Amino acid sequence: MVIYIHTYTYIYIHTYRGGKDSKGLHVITPTVEDLQQTHLYVLNNSKEVWSYILRHEGLVKESNPKMSKNRVLKKHKKTFLDWFKDTIFVDDNVSETLRKLADGPKRNVIIWQGYDINKYSFYTKAQDEKSIMQNSGVTLRAESQYFASVHDDNPRVASISYFGFIEEIWEFNCVKFTVCVFKCKWVDCNTGVRIDDVGFTLVDLKKLAY
Repeated sequence: MVIYIHTYTYIYIHTYRGGKDSKGLHVITPTVEDLQQTHLYVLNNSKEVWSYILRHEGLVKESNPKMSKNRVLKKHKKTFLDWFKDTIFVDDNVSETLRKLADGPKRNVIIWQGYDINKYSFYTKAQDEKSIMQNSGVTLRAESQYFASVHDDNPRVASISYFGFIEEIWEFNCVKFTVCVFKCKWVDCNTGVRIDDVGFTLVDLKKLAY
């Protein structure tokens, strides 16, 4: 599945159902924008939702035949949450999981300084600074679509490795289940990452970018 890299300083990676909290519980009320961005990310990485994503993209394109693919994707992203909820709640045959995903998360979010997933422990950057264990670094190899301009209708697809660190760990609560998401900051791939003479990848965590 294609992962679209959004133009935000913070994006969300690695969704899991399950896992175990381990350190530093807090409750926050995120901005509506952050909560919607997380909700959209979770939907984009849920197999049950894929057919709805493709269907909605097709409807947006059909309704706007002269619109470039870049603008179609932006309009899809902007309108998908409401459309998905309306579509799911008029269908009596959909699963309970889809109903909970469409309804979205609770307004208040539990955040953690540490989380255990699949026998691995993950820490936030702040927790790393208080611990002898360093577990906040992350890398993601993503297949991304690039557009030359707003009107470009022929995007290029490239697979790129991104490096960064975990700033927050959220429990995305859909009542019947929770999804753990990492809110991260990312290093500038152009100036903050290089390969040394013996082949090791060196990452400068101070050189951040969108």
